[in-house]
Amino acid sequence: MKKISLIAFVLVALNSFGQGENNIWHFGYGAGLDFNSGAPVSINGGQTLQREGVAAVSDATGNLLFYTDGITVWQRNHLVMPNGNFLLGDPSSTQSATIIPVTGNPNQYYLFTCPAISSFGDMYYSIVDMSLNGGFGDVTATKNISLLDSVTEQCAVIPSTNGCVWLVARQFNPLFYAWMIDAGGIHPPVISNCGVFYDFANGSGVGYMKASSLNNKIAIANYGTTGVSSNFELYDFDNATGTVSNMALLAPLALSTIYACEFSPDGTKFYGADWGANIYQFDLTAGNTAAIQASEITIGTVGGSVGDIQIGPDQKIYLTVEGALSLSVINNPNALGVACNFNQGTINLGGNSCGIGLPGHVFPSLCTTLPSAAFIAPNHICPGTCTNFINHSTNATTYQWAFPGATPSVSTDVDPQNICYNTPGQYSVMLVATNVNGSDTLMLSNFITVYPYPAPQGISQSGDTLFAMAGAVSYQWYHNGIVIQGATNYYYVAQESGDYNIVATDINGCEVEAAIFDVVATITFEAVDLKVDVYPNPVIDKLIVGRNSRNIGTINKILIYDMPGKIIMVPGPISQLPFGLDVHSLSKGVYMIELSSGDKTLRSRFVKQ
Repeated sequence: MKKISLIAFVLVALNSFGQGENNIWHFGYGAGLDFNSGAPVSINGGQTLQREGVAAVSDATGNLLFYTDGITVWQRNHLVMPNGNFLLGDPSSTQSATIIPVTGNPNQYYLFTCPAISSFGDMYYSIVDMSLNGGFGDVTATKNISLLDSVTEQCAVIPSTNGCVWLVARQFNPLFYAWMIDAGGIHPPVISNCGVFYDFANGSGVGYMKASSLNNKIAIANYGTTGVSSNFELYDFDNATGTVSNMALLAPLALSTIYACEFSPDGTKFYGADWGANIYQFDLTAGNTAAIQASEITIGTVGGSVGDIQIGPDQKIYLTVEGALSLSVINNPNALGVACNFNQGTINLGGNSCGIGLPGHVFPSLCTTLPSAAFIAPNHICPGTCTNFINHSTNATTYQWAFPGATPSVSTDVDPQNICYNTPGQYSVMLVATNVNGSDTLMLSNFITVYPYPAPQGISQSGDTLFAMAGAVSYQWYHNGIVIQGATNYYYVAQESGDYNIVATDINGCEVEAAIFDVVATITFEAVDLKVDVYPNPVIDKLIVGRNSRNIGTINKILIYDMPGKIIMVPGPISQLPFGLDVHSLSKGVYMIELSSGDKTLRSRFVKQ
């Protein structure tokens, strides 16, 4: 029959390291690294001449989009982007530039800039649109928009529990600001009074702010101007509410000034460096603050001032030494103590030198709204047939379908196929669409209509005429499984012996079939190897007389008889088959057409409607 159509930890890792968005770095004095092969490879062409903060972003497959020092934005071809000058970062700002994708617009990116503490300035943002300038991008008219005044040189981006992101910054007074950034844009900040007062006169407010890949802690390397005023600050962060709380201070063994810090990819270790030559590891699983402080170990030393410490796309941690022609690396940062495997100066920069900054992490846009369940399907069908569902849900990652009365009755496929209904009636369908933010349920009552069974069909025979049950909308006859062209009435005059069947279609478009076997047709042919077809049969106006064998030559006589044997029509001779014969003037009934060609005579019956 035919169907009729009417017509917990694994997530953290994903959030933290993304896909290819961070695979190209440009930093320092023309230095660059390409991580697309899985290991960092030096690249040239970068235009940065920046001692401190930089940012870069690629697409999900690791193709560079743009990079910046917070003052200038460069295209992937290393030319300055239109309107890409005079952003309000600073060459002396620790985190001069930070990039966050605009939720809901895959072509746009927020570019946040932090000032140098000496300016006591504002945090600003601009928007870069990669659909402009022939796909090379442009800084839009949304440029240098003030977000917060009197900020330090630090900020951090942290994924939220709902898949969106928080941007966290702080002022010199002990106030943290956390802005939720989602499809609605940049929301008013959550403000937390926590920490210590920063005196910019002694260098407080310089140094990196980093977030744990577990999204539950923030660390600040507070530079200061003396070892006494320099500390690593650890805070708890609630990524559901944006609240910062519970400051803990860790001091480097050397009691020297500090600048950079980083968490291990699994969030269990904390790394920092003093402005001299030492790199430290702290075990965050050791217990309270005193225990964490007591776990401090020097994992390596370098011959210069240690700058940024940054997780790479390969989940190793990379370190800059000011002016060096290479980067150092912590190969196994999740391991405890010297097992973390620190190697100095092993990542060659191809003759270019680094400053004390590396690009911060860009989080892919995982922010979604609640899911919305929707679907369509051919929903008026015949009994014993199947239908296919097309899912039009949005923002969903998993699906649960229910099809009561069908086989199968449930599915978790995106687009369930071959959902079959055997019994006439009306049936409901339910879809639950789910993502990390929640679920949406769509229940459509009586969505599927299964038509009644079509009227039973049968075939009877009277002479050479086969009769099906009248009353269907359309019919099609078959002889030995092959369609008979033009045989579309409820009766048919058998031209040949064999098996016949008919498919009748009712008003709902549902089909039912009947068959009759071993029909013996009484029509004979004097030359059985030269059979002639006539169609349509029954015919209304024009009868096509054709052949399905070799050419029999010129037809020199055509006669049409009625069933008593009286000649009714004598059409003129023709040269070849097939040909059309106008029979519209004949009365309704059964007739015989006779063709003569040389010594051969061919006959066939047809029905005139």
